[in-house]
Amino acid sequence: MKELDLNLSLYDLVQSYPEILTIMFQLGFKEIKAPGMLQTAGRYMTIPKGARLKKIPLEEIIAAFEEAGFTVKGGNI
Repeated sequence: MKELDLNLSLYDLVQSYPEILTIMFQLGFKEIKAPGMLQTAGRYMTIPKGARLKKIPLEEIIAAFEEAGFTVKGGNI
């Protein structure tokens, strides 16, 4: 089972599970596929921080990851 720790940076998560990029893009994080974005902002950005920034409910993001087969933990959920 794939485990998604919301306390980890987006960069670290994508290193373990590259499919996270596609899921995040589909949720409305279009900038995530911009060249260099993952290498810069992705190193300190977490999914909860990005959700607040984009005003996307964290519950919606968690549901999408659970539907994709992830177990979600951390991030004060």
